[in-house]
Amino acid sequence: MSIDKVRNYLKKYSYDDKILEFDKSSATVELAAKAIGCKESEILKTLSFKINDDCIVVCVS
Repeated sequence: MSIDKVRNYLKKYSYDDKILEFDKSSATVELAAKAIGCKESEILKTLSFKINDDCIVVCVS
């Protein structure tokens, strides 16, 4: 799902302003923690899948 689709979906619920985008990469736990200034243990990785008409979100810490 593109960031625009996510933003449009979240906008319906007034959460579109909660999206954080970074100038630097946040591809790894280490980089993400550095980008927002937190501990690596505070980073949560999310994976989202659409299977037929169902959506699945997996959160991994």
